[in-house]
Amino acid sequence: MSTRAMQSVWTPMRRAAQVNTRAIVQRQQKYATEQDAKKQQEADNMIPTWNDYFALRKKRRTFEIASYVPSTVVPAFAAMAYFAEMEIDPFTTIMGMDPVMAAAIGTVGAGFGGFLCGPVVGDLVFKALNSKKVAAMDVRDKIFYEHVKKNRADARLNSIRNPVPDYYGEKILSVSDYRAWLRKQREHYRKGVFGGSADNIDNE
Repeated sequence: MSTRAMQSVWTPMRRAAQVNTRAIVQRQQKYATEQDAKKQQEADNMIPTWNDYFALRKKRRTFEIASYVPSTVVPAFAAMAYFAEMEIDPFTTIMGMDPVMAAAIGTVGAGFGGFLCGPVVGDLVFKALNSKKVAAMDVRDKIFYEHVKKNRADARLNSIRNPVPDYYGEKILSVSDYRAWLRKQREHYRKGVFGGSADNIDNE
C-alpha cells in the first residue's frame, strides 16, 4: 500500500479518535460539574448559612484546642509509668545517656508528640460527634478557603513592620470576622504598596 493510500486511511481514523477523546473529556467535565453542584446543594441543605458554618467551625476549633491537654498528659503519664516500672541498672547507659536522664527525655518526648497530635485528635472527635455534617463541612471548607485564597493580601508585601494578617483565615469565626479580615487584608495591601491607610480605599 502506498504512503498516500495509508494516509487516506489513517487520517479519518485519527480525526475520529480525536473527536471521541474530546467527547469523553466533555462528558467527564460535565459529570464533575454536576457532582460539584450536587455536593453544593447537599451542603446548603445541611448547613444553610455561613453563620451556621462558622458556628460549626468554631466548635471544631474548640475541640482541637481542648484536645491538647489529654493528648499531652496521657502519653506523658504512660511513658512515666513505663519508665517507673523498668529495672534500671545505674551502671548502664541508654543510648549513651544516664538512665534517669533518658527516662526524663523519653517522657517529655512522649508528651510533646501527643501535644502535636492534639488538633488531629480533636478533629477526629468532632467528626465522630457530627458525622452527618462532615461532608457538608468539607464542601464549605473548600469554598471558604477559595474565598480566603482569592482575597488575602499578597505575601510578597509581608515585612516585619507590615506582617500579613491571618494569612490562612484561621481566626475567622463569624461573618463579621470575615468582613474585618477583608478590611485588614486591604489595609495590609495599602500599607505595602502605598504606605498609607485603607480608610479611603473604597472611595478610590
